[in-house]
Amino acid sequence: MRIFKYAWILIFFALLTGCGNSADVDAPKKVAICFPGNSGNWDRNGAALKKSLEEESFVVELASSENTAQQQQQLKDIIAKKPNCIVIGAIDSESLVEVLESAKANEIPIVAYDRLIMNTDALSYYASFDNDAVGEAQGLYLEAVLNLRGGGGPYNIEIFAGDTADNNAHVFYNGAMKVLDPYIKNGQLVCRSRQTDFNSVATADWKPENAATRIRELFNSHYSGETLHVVLSPNDDIAGAIIEEFQKAGRPYPVISGQDGTSAAIDRIRNGQQTFTVNKDAELLTAKCVRMIKAVVEGTQPDINDVTSYNNGVKIIPAYLCTPLIVDKTNIKDF
Repeated sequence: MRIFKYAWILIFFALLTGCGNSADVDAPKKVAICFPGNSGNWDRNGAALKKSLEEESFVVELASSENTAQQQQQLKDIIAKKPNCIVIGAIDSESLVEVLESAKANEIPIVAYDRLIMNTDALSYYASFDNDAVGEAQGLYLEAVLNLRGGGGPYNIEIFAGDTADNNAHVFYNGAMKVLDPYIKNGQLVCRSRQTDFNSVATADWKPENAATRIRELFNSHYSGETLHVVLSPNDDIAGAIIEEFQKAGRPYPVISGQDGTSAAIDRIRNGQQTFTVNKDAELLTAKCVRMIKAVVEGTQPDINDVTSYNNGVKIIPAYLCTPLIVDKTNIKDF
């Protein structure tokens, strides 16, 4: 009888344990998204990512941050809820080290979306575009359209880059300058301001008004009697602000780059104001990111195509990199 009684006790506890596992399996999977706010692209991408994840039966929290301090606090609040995964578009790529230590302690996987998060080993994966290829594509397009390989020039050029706190801005700049710097050194491209290093050409907070102020200063200090032929612009919003200043000053539009494929940029290309943009298909990035998150939550291996390029200062982050596309007047009908 004693053996029989203990057998039933063991069966009872086994049933309890089994029920607990079943509840865990059936429990809704929670994903948190923490993106910059008050930005058209980030707002749209966050909403699209949330919708796609909800269609995969995830419970999704979307937080929008207006500044670094708010993003840090939002992440602390999110981590306390212990979601199955957190997707972060960092406002400041180097500001999240301390807060992500808590995510690591709670074994919460972190996926960086578009912007690499620096100096932390809490980061699991990175989903973005091939940002070096974006910058290189800008440089190669300018090289071709100016016939630099064939000896074209000299052309006056000024360089603009993104915000110093955004790791992507450094990568875009390095990719473009890898192509353009030899022509600056041999005199085919002439930078009259001599502002070519990253810190000199960075645009604080990616704000177009900061780029507008700088281009006006360049007009006054270096181009009062000179033509500015070429501008390397890191994205479309900055390109738009620069183009507007050319228009106000009554100057001929320069050969000018962009990035993001915004509707305003497409209109400017169509109207002959902007030369080209590098389009990054947000739908493609969202789809790849959803697949990555799903694999992370389910404990399977995400789809990765780069395991060497993105060192965040602590470790190399496995990444999926989408391919960007040049858009100019030759293929604008597709957009």
